[in-house]
Amino acid sequence: MLRSLPPAPANQWALKSTNAAARETAFTKYSRQIWAWALYDFANSPFTTTITSVVFNVYFAKVVSEGTPLHGDTLWGILVAAATLASGIISPILGALADERRIKKPLLLAFALIGSSATLALTASREGTLWASSIFFFIASVSFSASLTFANAFLNELATEKNIGRISGLGWALGYIGGGLCLAVNLLMIQKPELLGITADNHWPVRLTFASVGFWWVAFTIPFAIWVKEEKPAGQQNQSLVKSLGNAVQTVKKTLRAARTTNANLVRYLVAYLLYNDGIETIIVMAGVFASEILLMGQGEIVSCFLMIQFVAFIGALTFGHLGDRWGNKKALQVSLMLWILVVIWALFMQSKTEFWLAGAAIAIVLGGSQALSRSLFGKLVPRGYEGQFYGFLNLSSKVSATLGPLTYGVSRQITGSPRWAIFSLLIFFVLGQMLLVGVREPSGQS
Repeated sequence: MLRSLPPAPANQWALKSTNAAARETAFTKYSRQIWAWALYDFANSPFTTTITSVVFNVYFAKVVSEGTPLHGDTLWGILVAAATLASGIISPILGALADERRIKKPLLLAFALIGSSATLALTASREGTLWASSIFFFIASVSFSASLTFANAFLNELATEKNIGRISGLGWALGYIGGGLCLAVNLLMIQKPELLGITADNHWPVRLTFASVGFWWVAFTIPFAIWVKEEKPAGQQNQSLVKSLGNAVQTVKKTLRAARTTNANLVRYLVAYLLYNDGIETIIVMAGVFASEILLMGQGEIVSCFLMIQFVAFIGALTFGHLGDRWGNKKALQVSLMLWILVVIWALFMQSKTEFWLAGAAIAIVLGGSQALSRSLFGKLVPRGYEGQFYGFLNLSSKVSATLGPLTYGVSRQITGSPRWAIFSLLIFFVLGQMLLVGVREPSGQS
């Protein structure tokens, strides 16, 4: 049966079950379930660091793509764009399906298994395996993104109004630690393979890092599989999966048609998120180019700074998550965005490597904070029972934001010829996002 989307009530947390009061002490009584949920961020984050950001992307462009008519970077960009588009489109539909049948946990575990298996398969990547490597990466990337939609949708079941910021921050914090630790091990495997008894033939040190990410993903998903419980409402539907999928598609269409009237506040937040997240993601991607061209930093220095950011962001996520619960998630998020604006202005005048490291530490603090608070604030705006669908829309918004920022950076770089002004052009995304965020109403009277 197709469900109608209710208007967002003034206080979403009034829709919680009678067990909500018990979850006020979630860090004590429900600690095992919350930690198991947060560990899923720890489990999947190496896919972002090792696969998409540092190791596999370079390996694909230089080794897997060798002998093809297109540049390796071009092929990588096309592959990432295709995976991004696919995951953005299917996330709201899969989220609505999870809401329809209350199967967030089974879907998360299924996509985690598919994604980790595809990541393991990347170990076979070498020269002449362009199509196979592309297919496995595409499957892994889409599965990674889909699983995050379901993981995020659990936040409202595990958290309360009083601790949602801290719990969201805990997940992001463990994610940064997991991504950083696995990447550090992977870099050791590549740079000192003899210490681990790995032969350097046939790119094995690099290829085995892909296997390590797959095993890491599976191993640290086990606590989630064992301890996280999904709320099951009375009167569970017995209709077929195909029928439920059809209903999910129709529900998404209905939500989109009614968005401006029934959930205008949430739509405003999604647009604000699209804008400021666009600035954040582009700075992360282009910071290495800035450091290399303007400050003449070597690849080793840049990777070391990247690792530092992973671990310092742990502190930022926990700190801002706590501030979100004390001040209100919106207010704390606005503070973090103001700090982003200051860092962008700083980049325009930056002259030394020391300044870049200091700016990297500042970015790490606000990066962890802004991402944790974005999730917790969104959780307070989502209609109860529709978390999967709306976190799917949040995922879609993040995918769209992966295109506008790089385009703005590229055009600005072409016009000015300077990475400084190209980075500075991203200021507009933070300013517009901040302006839209002012009009977002956070439930429970918090501003």
